[in-house]
Amino acid sequence: MPSKDEKRWERLAALGVKREMPTPEGEAKMSAVILQLADPLMKQHGKTAERAEAILMLTIAGWNKSMFPPDKQPLIEKDLIDAFVPKDGSAEAVGVAVEVMDFIAERRQKLFPDLRKIIVDHEVTIGSGRLTLAVSSAPIPHLG
Repeated sequence: MPSKDEKRWERLAALGVKREMPTPEGEAKMSAVILQLADPLMKQHGKTAERAEAILMLTIAGWNKSMFPPDKQPLIEKDLIDAFVPKDGSAEAVGVAVEVMDFIAERRQKLFPDLRKIIVDHEVTIGSGRLTLAVSSAPIPHLG
């Protein structure tokens, strides 16, 4: 039986995503890109480790959602909300998640319009007053 990781790669391969590759020289590291996109939210709301991690997760979700054609984004958004907001979560929590993802998509379009990678995995480490983000990404073709 295929592992969870193998199943994820099968789904991504169906979308045309290639396997993870090292960042080419001269290209922005995706961890730095995500931190730059999240920066205004982190300064305003990321006062605790839990909030900082939630902002980074929503930033990654907003980035990935923005890689898809506009007609596919509502379905992607629904999947992301199902993953982030508990089933008994409030409408306000859903609204905040959507608002953050839309904000990130707009910033991505302004700051990194030609960067075509999907984030396939990430790890946030918070300790000794420092936040570290490690990101695995893969190239994605234009899907529409």
